[in-house]
Amino acid sequence: MVLATNARRRHVAYFGMGVKDNVQGQGVGSALLETAIDLADNWVNIKRIELTVYSDNVRAINLYKKFGFVIEGEAKSYAFRNGKYVDAYHMARII
Repeated sequence: MVLATNARRRHVAYFGMGVKDNVQGQGVGSALLETAIDLADNWVNIKRIELTVYSDNVRAINLYKKFGFVIEGEAKSYAFRNGKYVDAYHMARII
């Protein structure tokens, strides 16, 4: 988790995570996300957590939504992956 250093955004953290294919569906993502949220909410006084996720990563998007994240925007041609450009969603959770 990366905490903002700008005084106006000290209430914000950004994070990214990945789960290897061979352990997907076993609760690893939920455990990681639960731990990050606990840290943000109860230890470092973060009000807003932000993340970026590829728009075709339905599993991750559903996981984030389960933990209260909402899609706030979409970035077209965000990254180049496997020979083509892919879009991404910007998501956030605010307590």
